[in-house]
Amino acid sequence: MTSTGAEGAQHRAGQPDSPPLTPTTLTPGKPVRLASGALIAEVQPGCGARLSRLARRDTRGDLFDYLVPLGDAPFSSDEWPKAGAFPMLPYTNMLRDDTLHWRGRTIAVHEAPVASSSLHGWGLRREWEVVDESPHCCVLQLNCPAQPAWPWHYQAYLSVTLDEHGLDMQLSLTNLSAQEMPAGLGLHPYFRWPAGARLTFESEALWRSPSEAIRWPSEQRVHVGPMEVVSVGGGLDTGGRSTWFAEVPAESGRFEARIDYAGGLRAATVRSDNATWLVLHSPAGRPYLCLEPSTHRVGEFDNDHVVLGHGQTLDLSMRIDLA
Repeated sequence: MTSTGAEGAQHRAGQPDSPPLTPTTLTPGKPVRLASGALIAEVQPGCGARLSRLARRDTRGDLFDYLVPLGDAPFSSDEWPKAGAFPMLPYTNMLRDDTLHWRGRTIAVHEAPVASSSLHGWGLRREWEVVDESPHCCVLQLNCPAQPAWPWHYQAYLSVTLDEHGLDMQLSLTNLSAQEMPAGLGLHPYFRWPAGARLTFESEALWRSPSEAIRWPSEQRVHVGPMEVVSVGGGLDTGGRSTWFAEVPAESGRFEARIDYAGGLRAATVRSDNATWLVLHSPAGRPYLCLEPSTHRVGEFDNDHVVLGHGQTLDLSMRIDLA
């Protein structure tokens, strides 16, 4: 997962000017548009490098959207639409009490008053820079100097590549500080999940939170193997819990989850070779399903993280094959 010699490693923590606070409002602009065969994708650099659309155009010109489209309305950086797909960094999901305990230090990791919590980090709340673009691929960069809420300087890259069979997202995070930094990555797509859609996946073990009021995996671990879930218009289980946490299968060491849409004509398969957890999320009554490859366990970042030295990089990939 880690490598050395990333670009820009000569920068030191705390030396660059502090960036402005996260904006209170994000406004979709002209997207970066990618096309290959019948597939199209759109990326919004100014809205957290969000993949804002992923669709197939049929012979009549009609579009089938695999992800919930983002749309063009402005939105709060703390109350984003449940649409598209965005990167999570420098950690995934939420830290307990919005606090990081690191080598004797206690760090409040949210940016008050802009953000009400540390949910999903800052990558989705910031404007990214497009550093390379072609008809099939774009590369975006985010530079984050040290600040009180995260006292390390880091740089992230996201590449989005479309081919006629699907899409690749490659996310990397490099520590530019002189000090070691805890690090975690995730990718967060919102797939359409209408009634009748079917999810199949395999995991080493499945964790659930005790209730909707508690967002962490419980200590009850159940071996799963192959599993199937059919949508009734949102939700994952009859217990009313919207979130599951799946461990990577030990034998294969990779995740593979497939959504088959009603009628059997369209499908999306999510794969990741370097994630250790897959978060599955679908609230009852909401027709979307999140399949989030992550490098650490939700709520356990104090103990479950990668440590990056100066110039070291953490990588995460996600492949979406589309039929």
